[in-house]
Amino acid sequence: MRIPFAVKHCMAGGVLAAGVLAATIVQAQPYVGAQAGMMKIDRGQVSDATLTGLTLRGGLVLHELLSAEVRVGKAVGDDSYRNVDVENDFYYGAYARLTPPLAGPVQPYLIGGYSYVENDFNGNTLRDDGESYGGGFDLGMEEHLSMNLEYLRLVDNDFGTQELIGVGVNYAF
Repeated sequence: MRIPFAVKHCMAGGVLAAGVLAATIVQAQPYVGAQAGMMKIDRGQVSDATLTGLTLRGGLVLHELLSAEVRVGKAVGDDSYRNVDVENDFYYGAYARLTPPLAGPVQPYLIGGYSYVENDFNGNTLRDDGESYGGGFDLGMEEHLSMNLEYLRLVDNDFGTQELIGVGVNYAF
């Protein structure tokens, strides 16, 4: 059986890409962390509802410039705005972090990706998802330990915006 020229090249390209990906994953440095922060919700008739949130995060530093990260979190308590009670059920997302190669303990970064959020407004569950973006600073404290300060716009769509401002700690393995 003869394999067409284009198929051979696609297969070779796939094998090469898999090899590069495997080499990157072998060199990847995993990390975990937690953030405490303030969640601000503007949706419909609700403006500036503020909740306290906790976010757990885990990721891989794929290259000194690029990390991949997943997060899950929940804002505790509730807030009300003009007789509308607001609660957060949970939120999660997948993100890419871009960090410029700067010397020193303070490392700024940009973050972008996808988030999903569920909130209750007077007992009615409303779901939002979409692109997320933000930025922050990591402050190296020890070889494996860092603190961070971050702003993340969780959701920005036709229904409203939801934002997080957080302070956290990270541990790199």
